[in-house]
Amino acid sequence: MSHNTKLSVYLRSPVPEGTEQRQNSVLGRVDSLRRQAFVDEVAVTYWQRLSTGVDPKESSDIEALERWAADNGCTLAPTLDRHDRHSVFLGSDSVVTLPVVCVAYWEDDELRGVFPHVGPCGHCTVADGLDRVESALRSGEPLAHTGA
Repeated sequence: MSHNTKLSVYLRSPVPEGTEQRQNSVLGRVDSLRRQAFVDEVAVTYWQRLSTGVDPKESSDIEALERWAADNGCTLAPTLDRHDRHSVFLGSDSVVTLPVVCVAYWEDDELRGVFPHVGPCGHCTVADGLDRVESALRSGEPLAHTGA
């Protein structure tokens, strides 16, 4: 069965040079999957360290990632962490600390995996996630919809 596949890559910017090299490594691997026609689309989004919910697209993406984690018994913390903050000058609000690099895998408009995450089987890094995605794509099987 043919699936429409997409990798969404989220990168924090600005970051130190060493971190940027790590981000570029992820981008290279994702682009390699695209060039080999294992994925149909790659989307790259740059974001700041914190999200305050002002940008509707960013908020929608974050909610989709969090919903996937909740539906699969996983957590995205501490790399993606929603928390309240308080300031004498600005008052109180809710912010999300965003990861340095995050990859989401979609099949037929269904979010099938978010990396990194912590699930029932422990930690799953971005590299682990890309290994799983690549293995599933090479075998022609859909990525198991699990937080393993």
